[in-house]
Amino acid sequence: MSPAPGRRAWWVGGGVLGVTVVAVLAFGVVGVHTLFTDETVDEARPTFRSGAAPTATPDAATPDSAAPAPTPPAADSPVVETVGRGAFSAGDHPGRGTASVLSDGVQAFVRFEDDFATDNGPDLYAVVYVGGERLELGVLKGNQGAQNYEVPSDVDPASIEAVAVWCKRFDSTFTTAELGPV
Repeated sequence: MSPAPGRRAWWVGGGVLGVTVVAVLAFGVVGVHTLFTDETVDEARPTFRSGAAPTATPDAATPDSAAPAPTPPAADSPVVETVGRGAFSAGDHPGRGTASVLSDGVQAFVRFEDDFATDNGPDLYAVVYVGGERLELGVLKGNQGAQNYEVPSDVDPASIEAVAVWCKRFDSTFTTAELGPV
């Protein structure tokens, strides 16, 4: 015996409502769709207000590169130094690539080099750890590729212990690069 037509409509309507609620939660709240997409970024090296220009890091350059050697800076021009560097390693998700902290003595940037990659996810941030405290630098621009994040002026770049990708929504550290001297 099949249910009455009115009862069948309630079952179908309830099923459609249930699927809709699950879809809204999965895509809108959890952000499950980000697990299936990659966002690749290819930012140039950061621009410092002082006019100082960072040169390519030795491990970021390709050996068969035909790029000319960088011109040495003039004696009075500011110099960009790499204050720290580290390799990303897995946290709650896999990660690979290099993070560097660059400074001209006045301004500093965290640089994710072009070899950077991790899983994508919802609500991801580039963060640094200073004295055990997490400081947000900004929303992650992409889960792959070269990108720059300015360090707040009140943070000593030499005090940055680690760089990480952190999911704010789930308080989950995707990948971390422990920094060491260069």
